[in-house]
Amino acid sequence: MTVSPGARLVLPWPRDFNALIYVLSGSGTVGEERRPIESGQLAALGAGDVITATASTHQESRHPNLDVLILGGQPIREPVAHYGPFVMNTHAEIAQALADYQAGKMGAVPANHIGN
Repeated sequence: MTVSPGARLVLPWPRDFNALIYVLSGSGTVGEERRPIESGQLAALGAGDVITATASTHQESRHPNLDVLILGGQPIREPVAHYGPFVMNTHAEIAQALADYQAGKMGAVPANHIGN
């Protein structure tokens, strides 16, 4: 979403969903408490039936608006194991992911399309 300087985003949201707001650029506030947030920061929102984000009236000239990515969904209520960039449900799955990565099974960035 792009929010113009001084404008407020009010987005209806399912109460049983989690919500995250990641700021791609700009600055402003999020939530009913109007917590400050700026480029590169992530806010995890609590229970509620609406998401709010307000753009600061004055933005940097390089980023004239508050640009946010809103993510959410129903909680999965499963265990979480993490190591570095890997997030799985168990430590055994983490070990398998590391082995797959080390064996080159996860591809390359950018993808190598030569010979395909």
